[in-house]
Amino acid sequence: MAQTTPANGSDQPVQRSPLITEPLSNHPVETMLAACRAAIANGEDVNALDTLPHVGHNAGRPLDACLRQTQMPGKKCIVENLAVIELLLEHGADPRLFSRSVGVTGIPMALARRYAVDEEEKEEHRAFWKHVLGLFEEAVVRIDAKKKEETEGDG
Repeated sequence: MAQTTPANGSDQPVQRSPLITEPLSNHPVETMLAACRAAIANGEDVNALDTLPHVGHNAGRPLDACLRQTQMPGKKCIVENLAVIELLLEHGADPRLFSRSVGVTGIPMALARRYAVDEEEKEEHRAFWKHVLGLFEEAVVRIDAKKKEETEGDG
């Protein structure tokens, strides 16, 4: 896990999940995926909120971190996080969960819907968002089917 100095004056470092820090890094895709796979294998929750206490720098949930262009280093583009997004979704990340962001942009599914049709976005970015929206919709179907199956199994 990555460590950062807390903003609350405590001398204890805050442990941040690689599921949050890797999408915001400048690492090659293979490195990001390896770190995220290891975190998942170690039991990290793909839907957990970021532990960083300073809300302005808190990335929300792992899917939110993958989609935060404003926090990407250098010239990195969120398109480079597609493989991490796919990995998170394969492991149960729910794109309908609200993050710590304010407004509708705090929900990855709503963000994807917005940018998939935004005429101000470049065509390649709209295509990315359309693809991500499709992945999100497929994930929601899987998540809902699993919940229904679990509910029926309890009855």
